[in-house]
Amino acid sequence: MLDDDQLAARNAELRGTLDNLMRELKQRTDGLRDAQAAIAAMTGVASSPDGNVVVTVDSTGVLDKLELGPRAFERVTPEQLAQTITQVARRAAGNVRDQVNAQMAPLTSEEGMVDLPDIVPGAPSLKDIFKVEQRDEPPPPPPPSDEDFGSSVLRREARPVQRAASSEPDDDDFGGSSIMGRGNNW
Repeated sequence: MLDDDQLAARNAELRGTLDNLMRELKQRTDGLRDAQAAIAAMTGVASSPDGNVVVTVDSTGVLDKLELGPRAFERVTPEQLAQTITQVARRAAGNVRDQVNAQMAPLTSEEGMVDLPDIVPGAPSLKDIFKVEQRDEPPPPPPPSDEDFGSSVLRREARPVQRAASSEPDDDDFGGSSIMGRGNNW
């Protein structure tokens, strides 16, 4: 059993630890508030190698601005342009995610941090409050193919459309008569 002096010393030690914990919690909370304000103003920007696609995202990775250069449609198919936009948007989102992680790094450091379970066994950890969740991004799709870069998609020769042979009249033909003159005989 502890005597009064030992109990007072233990009480003073516990009080000092709790004071340190509260001071650390206040510092981290203030830091978190400041970090949230800075993060809200962050943007991520990325561009395609040729500079024809520039994507800006907000701090959450949501598209804020898409810029297509005057030559963005030359020598690429719509599918290739879509892939390029997707890749650039992912890089912009990765850029802003790196900025957010750098901003949060001092707050997520566990070095020297006193935690509740250190004082009260079984108590929830304060360290979990300040952790930044990391998401694994899927690997980017392969780069666009160069097979159609020989000419502009806007100036390509029209390819004839092959229609399947049918005994039905062509949809565009309407059986040789106008639908406007049929009256109620639809």
